[in-house]
Amino acid sequence: MNTSDIDLMLSEKGNPCISMIIPTHRYTRDRMQNPELIEKAIQKARKLLADSTWPKEKIRQLENKFELILQRIDLIRLQEGLAIFISPNTLKVHLLPFPVKEKVVVGQKFEMRNLFYFAQFLQPYYLLVVSKKRIRLLKGTGGDLQELTNDDFPRQYVEEYEYAPPSIGSSSSAGLKAFERDKSIVQETRLKSFLRRADQILNKYLKEDTLLFVAGVEEELVSFEQVSHHLNHLAGRIPGNYDFNAIHPLAEIAWKKMKEVVRASNKELLMELQEEIGTKMAAVGIRNVWHAAMEGKGLALLLEKDYEVIAYRNREDKSEIFLTAAGEKSEIVVDAAGELIEMVREKGGKVVILENGELEEYQNIAMILRY
Repeated sequence: MNTSDIDLMLSEKGNPCISMIIPTHRYTRDRMQNPELIEKAIQKARKLLADSTWPKEKIRQLENKFELILQRIDLIRLQEGLAIFISPNTLKVHLLPFPVKEKVVVGQKFEMRNLFYFAQFLQPYYLLVVSKKRIRLLKGTGGDLQELTNDDFPRQYVEEYEYAPPSIGSSSSAGLKAFERDKSIVQETRLKSFLRRADQILNKYLKEDTLLFVAGVEEELVSFEQVSHHLNHLAGRIPGNYDFNAIHPLAEIAWKKMKEVVRASNKELLMELQEEIGTKMAAVGIRNVWHAAMEGKGLALLLEKDYEVIAYRNREDKSEIFLTAAGEKSEIVVDAAGELIEMVREKGGKVVILENGELEEYQNIAMILRY
């Protein structure tokens, strides 16, 4: 999944849009339940579609796509959640590496909350695996990690020096110790030169805000940090011996590290929110946030992952909403939080979706203002 997928799906409006968010099982002992869970969600969607008021021709188009869903799903690779989106123009399946609440919706647009949440963790990054034998560079997005194989990487370490120990007749304990010490110094010097050259080549890959993780045993990590000019990109260390073709465990660890980076950034944003509230440069609660967003003031919208609210919009002043119906002057907004996400994005604002409970003291939703 990438941000272009999100933009494409957001553009799908005015047609029947089916969203199926399904909790699934990742590990072998529970994996047998997944086909049944998916089939139940499909049957729910079929019934909602059949009971809807959409034209029969559009319903028929979607019915045909139901038959293709299972062909698009690799049941072995399922994770904690599964998102399926169907419209006359779209059939998308996304694996979600985090727990989700079941939701099956038929509407005029897709239920995108979980994709927005997931997209926060999909900033591309590089993982440099260092050792005394070779240096590998892997490119990652989320939990997907691929090794680069080109003229730059992997880089093999070639020892150019031959060491001749003292002859038996002339050797002494002191002489052997001096020899070993000198050999160790030369090896360390050459290792740092090897790492320094690899660090220079990273200039091709590390642009502006690109994140870098480094994996290796502690000694090599320290040596790399001593010679690197890219410590401003360094987002985390992965200690251990990974000098073998073990991409899967590295991908698991890198995904955890990436989540730590994003959550640390979100904590900083929460601190900024608190400061901006003190200067009246923030809005709190759905009604205040809605009003500010309609005026184009939204710099950063913060809301909890599963926050949902039904609201009622003033027909005469659409910047005003209520949490209870206000007679004929109001119209229902089934998913006010979802509307806000799209509104803020369309006006160039940032959307940050936090864990449930992190915005409890701010009524589950808040906004940092531009002015």
